[in-house]
Amino acid sequence: MNTHMIFFDIDGTLLDEDTRTVPESTVRSLRQAKENGHQIFVCTGRCRNIWPLEVMEIGFDGVVGGCGTNIFYRGEELLHTSLDPALQREIADDLTRFHIDGVLEGRDKTYFRQDYWMPVVQGIHKENGIFSVQCQLFWDQEETLEFDKMALWFDESSDMKGFKEKYEDRFDFILRDPTFYEIVPKGYSKATGIEFLCRRLGIPRENTMGFGDSTNDLPMLEYTKISVAMGNGNPDIFPSVDYVTASVMEDGIEKALKKFGMI
Repeated sequence: MNTHMIFFDIDGTLLDEDTRTVPESTVRSLRQAKENGHQIFVCTGRCRNIWPLEVMEIGFDGVVGGCGTNIFYRGEELLHTSLDPALQREIADDLTRFHIDGVLEGRDKTYFRQDYWMPVVQGIHKENGIFSVQCQLFWDQEETLEFDKMALWFDESSDMKGFKEKYEDRFDFILRDPTFYEIVPKGYSKATGIEFLCRRLGIPRENTMGFGDSTNDLPMLEYTKISVAMGNGNPDIFPSVDYVTASVMEDGIEKALKKFGMI
């Protein structure tokens, strides 16, 4: 059996978004894939400081984090790309000026605006409380910032058009839903992270497999030789994959790994 590198998104793929749990079938099947000689990786938009413990305890060989801006393999950091400090400050000030809510995500720190108001951002701030105080900082209080990417929410009071026009030459704006952009520096994606690992580990692209559920997973799913969408995922990605499996809680990962002979 050829060794494959198998990549998994977190939210909506490994972690059920309603119960916030990883099903036992997923843990069992991932460990079986490792026993069969494959390498397993997290491939997520989340930066390191908010990786869920219940996910990391499964025993992954590595992580493509922050949509390709931070890469780890067997405990070693292989790549980390951050933004120029002056640019970070300018972005934070503009988010306040354009009245945009959201999260500035970094390897070690996460920032919110003091007057965050979007319900989903309120929920993220609360969830981040289980990690550390470094995950609940405010960008309008800190003199210097340390972030790599952004997740931004907006409503009718926001000037997202103005912000996007100013920064779209330096960032990719990934529309996740009508009021939510995931924003990543140009030149970085889940696909570039996988490509980096293929070169570093000497494993051909033909021996890669990816699992995802959302539009920010499309670069990964289009790059990997075998692509799987979770049944609970965004239907917009279904035409772009090789297989649509069952949902997270219906043993979707285990079923797909069996179908493609990984376990």
